Amino acid sequence: MIRQANNRSGETRAHSLTALTEHAAKANGVRREDMRPGDMVVLYTSNSVYRARQLPDGRFAVTGGWFDKHYSAEFVTSITGCTWGGKCINRQFVGSCGMRVEFGNRVITSVLQRVVRIPGSMLN
Repeated sequence: MIRQANNRSGETRAHSLTALTEHAAKANGVRREDMRPGDMVVLYTSNSVYRARQLPDGRFAVTGGWFDKHYSAEFVTSITGCTWGGKCINRQFVGSCGMRVEFGNRVITSVLQRVVRIPGSMLN
């Protein structure tokens, strides 16, 4: 077993590695390989909205959510990947609905509700 979690009815359920692997195979979202320098990903979570613009070195300039509460300007960090809330992380994604984003500074978002990639060519 990986982690215990409460579902909406308050029952405790366990996440097995098999269940996580099956979910990862079917997961939809924005993959790291789809991002180019200048592209922005908008991450709509249960509690906040984050905007992350990819920089030429692969890191992201991030605003919104936790970052707006602690910094007055964009914060530059990496996106480690997406997690289900435990220690198992999918590094292929920069955002996938139903998962949480983990940033390089160890900030973990609430569950993603929507993920939008905006090509850099469409931004001012």
